[in-house]
Amino acid sequence: MTRLMAVLSGLLFAVIVFASGSASALDCGMNTGKAATGEPIPIGAVTSMSGIASFKEADDGARAYFDCVNANGGILGRPIKYTDEDDQSKVDVAAQAAKKLVEDQGVYVMIGSTGFVDCVANSAYYEQHNILVIGLGIPPQCFESKNLAMMNAGPRQSAIGAVDYARRKLGVKSMVCVIYKQPGDYYVCGTEDKPGGIYNWGKKFGLKTEAIYPDPSSPDFQSIALQVIATGLDGVQLLFVDDQGAQILAAAQQQDGAANMKWTAPTSMYTARFPDAIDTKYWDKRFWINVELGPLESQEPDNKNYLEVLEKFGPNVLKDSFSQAGYVTARIAVREMLGIGDPAKINRETVTAAIQNMKPYETDILCGPWYWGGPDAPRHQPNHITSTVTIEDGKYKYLEQCYPVLDPDLGPLVEIEKKMGINKEANAIWEAEMAKGAK
Repeated sequence: MTRLMAVLSGLLFAVIVFASGSASALDCGMNTGKAATGEPIPIGAVTSMSGIASFKEADDGARAYFDCVNANGGILGRPIKYTDEDDQSKVDVAAQAAKKLVEDQGVYVMIGSTGFVDCVANSAYYEQHNILVIGLGIPPQCFESKNLAMMNAGPRQSAIGAVDYARRKLGVKSMVCVIYKQPGDYYVCGTEDKPGGIYNWGKKFGLKTEAIYPDPSSPDFQSIALQVIATGLDGVQLLFVDDQGAQILAAAQQQDGAANMKWTAPTSMYTARFPDAIDTKYWDKRFWINVELGPLESQEPDNKNYLEVLEKFGPNVLKDSFSQAGYVTARIAVREMLGIGDPAKINRETVTAAIQNMKPYETDILCGPWYWGGPDAPRHQPNHITSTVTIEDGKYKYLEQCYPVLDPDLGPLVEIEKKMGINKEANAIWEAEMAKGAK
């Protein structure tokens, strides 16, 4: 179920546990309490662990859940062998990594893949080899390919979600978007010459927008902060991971950058450690982050299980939206593989078919159901309903939960969901806001 149903679910869960007198401490697949010993099921991931930035937490979240499943009977007795490869943020390395996993190791599916270049390098390759990817995406190919579906909303949706909150709630009239120069940077920010996410959003709602594309090979966070402030615009969207964002904020603070500018960020800065990395006295209620998944410390059933799985099987894994999303990708893969029924029939073809034809997956970690959309769906964007937090008294505080991202280009997906009968309330808001536009 989604977070909208989480409270009722939690009450029902408590009643069931009380009535039965006991319950498994962890919910991991078959929950047998016995280790799987059959023929391993190979699953892979191609993730950026070095180069521009590291997103290994997504793989670590998936691995922790798979390890828990393996300790509880595996997939109908077969353990999961999970192998992730570092693409080093390089297209050629990503291509080599995919080939190693797909052709040499014969993986059935890619789970948790997260990075800057995998989708760019390998979207056509995965389709050629009948491999599906449930991962976390950054460039446009991650959201516009037949064989790839992302668990995250993506930097474009997360960025628009954050800046649109600033438009609706903070009175921002202009916005500068900052992202490393990379394949697909325009897709998130965009300019008049090369339109993209925030540019299209700004045009729809009558906001002036600019873009800054720093060089990822030699980032100068002091210079980035000065460039942002020099624009003189009302707001900024910083598309960086948490440690990089903290350095930019430290530099901006030296210039009193929050005095006349609203600072926003995507979900990549929503980590358990981020508030301790910045001066929360200065940034108290002056920094807004879009969140693509649920609260990290939520005690609703699915997220509580995520926290407990990490505690036992990944104690050193960072609690953030990436490990949270990786955990959910693994849960979906496990559900669909268990549904095949016969362990001898679990292979690349059957796993692909099971995921393509899956029923929408509901969880309290997401605002809406996660779905594939059928074997003929040409593109995927199941996560486009997000939330907004600020930092208050050194802790995260939710300001708005489960509001649709107002990306003008989501029209085709809204139509798909209307036919599926899902996300009705959120999509009604999207349609109403699109009709109003800049009026």
